[in-house]
Amino acid sequence: MEKVKCPICGTLEDYLPYEAECPICGWGCTGTEDVFEEDERDCYNLISRAEAKRLYAKGLNIWGKPIKK
Repeated sequence: MEKVKCPICGTLEDYLPYEAECPICGWGCTGTEDVFEEDERDCYNLISRAEAKRLYAKGLNIWGKPIKK
């Protein structure tokens, strides 16, 4: 299985579009991240990559919950 880097936190994960969520930040990889602008929402994730990155910078996952260390 191919490993890809999470576009939010950089974690390497198995790539299964629409089936894999990053175990660190919760971002659901779709394989279409390069199609959407940073501030656009896609049909799978409820927030944009820009919003997810802001949350991650605060130590929160995409659901606004603290990231476990």
